[in-house]
Amino acid sequence: MLRTLLLLVLLCIIAASAPSARAAGLLLPGEEGFSDSDHFSDNLWGLHTQLEEKYGLYFEIVYRQDTFWNTRGGNSTKSPPDRPRMAGLYLELDTAGAGLWENGTFFLGLEYITGKNPSDSRVGDWQWMSWISTDRRRAQVSEFWYRHSFLEDSFWIKLGKMEANTEFNAIDYSLDFIHSSAALNPTIPIPSYPDQDWGLVAGIEPSEHFAVNAGIYQGDLNGSRSIGNTLGNLRGPMLIVEPSFRYEINGLPGKVNIGTWWNGRAFDAYHRNRPNRTTYGSSYGFYGFIQQLLWKENPADAECAQGVGIYGQYGWVPKNRSEIDDFIGGGMTWQGAIRGRDDDVMGLGAFCVYFSDSAGFDDRAETAVELFYKAWLTGWLSVQPDVQFISNPGGVGNQNAIVVGGRVEFVF
Repeated sequence: MLRTLLLLVLLCIIAASAPSARAAGLLLPGEEGFSDSDHFSDNLWGLHTQLEEKYGLYFEIVYRQDTFWNTRGGNSTKSPPDRPRMAGLYLELDTAGAGLWENGTFFLGLEYITGKNPSDSRVGDWQWMSWISTDRRRAQVSEFWYRHSFLEDSFWIKLGKMEANTEFNAIDYSLDFIHSSAALNPTIPIPSYPDQDWGLVAGIEPSEHFAVNAGIYQGDLNGSRSIGNTLGNLRGPMLIVEPSFRYEINGLPGKVNIGTWWNGRAFDAYHRNRPNRTTYGSSYGFYGFIQQLLWKENPADAECAQGVGIYGQYGWVPKNRSEIDDFIGGGMTWQGAIRGRDDDVMGLGAFCVYFSDSAGFDDRAETAVELFYKAWLTGWLSVQPDVQFISNPGGVGNQNAIVVGGRVEFVF
């Protein structure tokens, strides 16, 4: 419904403006420059660019839809395919650009998520094969926060309802994968999509080689769909600290991050020797990741993004208070693998969770392998074919699954 309404509005704007398009500066399909911008709205009299330059207001409307068929194994291979989808409106106001004060940023995110989750209905995997999937239809205020920086951004604070994965376990080379464990380590109970929640985060970067982020969040894993009821459901808290170490090898940048967390909410107990205990009053764990650019197409060009990057990550949590006790994942991405397709990204990744031996699973581990190619048809429209192989989906004795499909992404 939201997608249909958005398309109708865009078509009406184009139709109404077509007679005077050339005079007004409106670009139409087929004209030079129509597909070059990063946002479709730049074709509407440069709307996106003008708002940012004149008023310090940056906005995006993003629509993503996944379509997946389970061709083998899992819970079911019956058609039709599952189509999880989400639409998001994101507004960011630079206070200096708006004529207010320096070094401040306000952010508001609104999201609508719907469609069947293929992990629930078809595959049965413990790790979700599509990160935009959710357990129910949602229309929510996903983020609402303010960030202020000091000393030329060497120190900053951020307060509000936010996506914690932006500041913690944020891996650049994982962003184009569709699988949920590519970007978010499943051993870390931080308030992340689709359960963003309230928190206070601070970061310090005393040098270009070292930085530390520390945060305190509401610790309820279910998050909140709005603003008001979040404050009435504060639990935890969730405390997390993550140092970051940056380096270069032959001019190619790399980064190592090591983090630890503690969450004071109640966690289900998994313990064979103490069956009378149903919960623990807290949990804790640690994690880390490394990412490295291996090859750059044009090393002399600082703006060149074509190249090959890799990453690996690990997470640990006590097996007596979690269904999993270890996670290992990693991947490789290659931007510009095909000549003349400098913005396209190809990726291969593998993600493995090890189940707690006290949680009653039939199998020891579940592993997902993903291969994709993300093709940018324009600067604001991409199509991403995707194949995933999932061994021991759900750890309950299901046959290995092979899932094919992909994602379409439109940026207004």
